[in-house]
Amino acid sequence: MVAIPIFGAPVVRARDLDVYEDQGPHQSATTTALLVLATFFVGLRFWARYLKSAGFALDDYMVVGALVVTFVTGGLNYGMIANGLGKHMGVVPPDTLTEFFKLLLGFECVYVTAVMLVKLSVLQMYLRIFPSRNFKYGSWAIGGVVIAWWIAIVAVCVFQCTPIPKAWNPMLEGHCIDLKASFVGNAIPNIATDIAILAMPVSQVWHLQVNLAQKISLLFMFLLGSFVLFASIYRFTTIMRWQIEDTTWTLAEACTWCVVESACGVISACLPTLRPVMMKISSQWGSLNSSRRNGTKTTGLGKSGLGLRSKSGFGTETIGGTTSSSTAAGGGIRSGTRSKHGFSKMESQADTDGHSLDELPLQKNAGGIQVQSDFSVSAEHRITDEERDAHHRR
Repeated sequence: MVAIPIFGAPVVRARDLDVYEDQGPHQSATTTALLVLATFFVGLRFWARYLKSAGFALDDYMVVGALVVTFVTGGLNYGMIANGLGKHMGVVPPDTLTEFFKLLLGFECVYVTAVMLVKLSVLQMYLRIFPSRNFKYGSWAIGGVVIAWWIAIVAVCVFQCTPIPKAWNPMLEGHCIDLKASFVGNAIPNIATDIAILAMPVSQVWHLQVNLAQKISLLFMFLLGSFVLFASIYRFTTIMRWQIEDTTWTLAEACTWCVVESACGVISACLPTLRPVMMKISSQWGSLNSSRRNGTKTTGLGKSGLGLRSKSGFGTETIGGTTSSSTAAGGGIRSGTRSKHGFSKMESQADTDGHSLDELPLQKNAGGIQVQSDFSVSAEHRITDEERDAHHRR
């Protein structure tokens, strides 16, 4: 392998054909794909809010802030790619390397800011859902650790060299800390807080007075974002491959995975809030399939060409001890609790701050989650004009 200096004239030998390799296009494509996905899921989150007519909460605004900072992280990654990231340092001009290291310094600070906002957004959502005082104390404690971690990493990034400009101009007199050790020190607390945040809802959900299937369903909802943990771990493994003698080449994958981790964090923070969207899509898909199986054209809820009208009462699983209800005009679709006389209609209940019924506080008692699966179906025969005439003739 060719010996490549950190700065100075490029050193390239003809037999080292791989010295001209460029990871830049691949890293750019990955960055673009994850930024688009993160934006899509944030859009779904706000659509879910619209479907439930719920107001926006602090965690919603924090997710938007995390998305904006993630875009800044991606923009800096594009800038580093344009200035040599993904290429061997031996083929990157010295002036370009200076710009690269300036962008890298800003990239490190912006990346940890995006990660911090994602973690705080998830913790804020937990505070709104889980009412336990001890749980709130735990959330505040982890939030404090996350903020302290962010301050420490930003300080290390800014003051990694003395004087500070030596971070992008190694020819200056002074000294720098061991950057690889600082990257490892960044990653380990990051992974540890990810694990703690993912594990927090487990004990709360497990102690709910509901059946095992409902517990598993809720745990699955909260653990959907676990793939961000795998992104953090994989990014850590890419950092271990970094070699200071060829920073632009060996750090390319790690920088792109910083963007991947931030974007995956935004997606993970949105997933638990998307239940209204999934219910709407599944209900429309189910109605379409039912129409096709019956071979009828549906013109309205509960109406078909057979002249039958169905009435069904059903409940949906909600968080917070209330049963969601809906009444479709003309369709006879109702939800509520069952009484001695059949089904009784219940008015939709929302919490005082206007949030979705799917995100009301979980209670550790029998009323924490209600599921009403009973239903009744009745059909009424419509008297046609021919039957009416036959009756008069009699």
